[in-house]
Amino acid sequence: MKKTIFKVVLLITTVSLISCTQTPKVLLIVGGHSYDTTEFFHMFHSMEGIEFDSVSHPGAMKLLQSEEVDSYDLLLFYDFIPDLPERDSGIFLRLTGQGIPMLFLHHAICTFQEWDGYMEMVGGRYVMPRFSSDTSLFSDYRHDIDLHIEVVNSGHPVTKGVVDFNIHDEGYSNITVVDGVTPLLKTEHPDCSPLVGWVHSHNQSTIVYLMLGHDKIAYRNSSFKQLLNNSIRWLVEKTD
Repeated sequence: MKKTIFKVVLLITTVSLISCTQTPKVLLIVGGHSYDTTEFFHMFHSMEGIEFDSVSHPGAMKLLQSEEVDSYDLLLFYDFIPDLPERDSGIFLRLTGQGIPMLFLHHAICTFQEWDGYMEMVGGRYVMPRFSSDTSLFSDYRHDIDLHIEVVNSGHPVTKGVVDFNIHDEGYSNITVVDGVTPLLKTEHPDCSPLVGWVHSHNQSTIVYLMLGHDKIAYRNSSFKQLLNNSIRWLVEKTD
């Protein structure tokens, strides 16, 4: 995991990445963690027929509680804000109550450590030491490892066209996964938790979590991009 950055704001207002009128319309929520910015947005540029806007913290929370968020078909979280105050839980409760689908990538599983409802929504949590006194729950990470990813649910729309693959990425170990998630992807790497992708539901929303996607090497992986594209289209179509 790279150095945490809490004061850098990339975008406070939404910025259109693709000028088109086609759906789905996706809001990317970023901020709080450094990442390969150019390559990340290029990955979304390469997806045809999808429109993307982006917003960064701290402006992201203001947008998520506004009526403007209702114009999006999907929320995609790639943020890292462990210190969100519990009062912000109401924002997520409203969004999931409305049934807006959500896709969480990589370090977004670390966000909102103060509220257990976030873990219940995403389907899991990376437990950071300063937010728990139980050392057995502490998660860990390792950079630059080669993961062999096994597709465990090949019949699911998220994994359509994806076979077992290798990816150079960052692994998270000893993450907490809630009961009831639908497994999609797993690995047997010793420095990574076995389950690295799942589908979940919370209130009225359908959720996908993909642990993959640390940096530009992962962004270029064709199987990861296919999973991302499949997830976006399935989540939106399922809600229509």
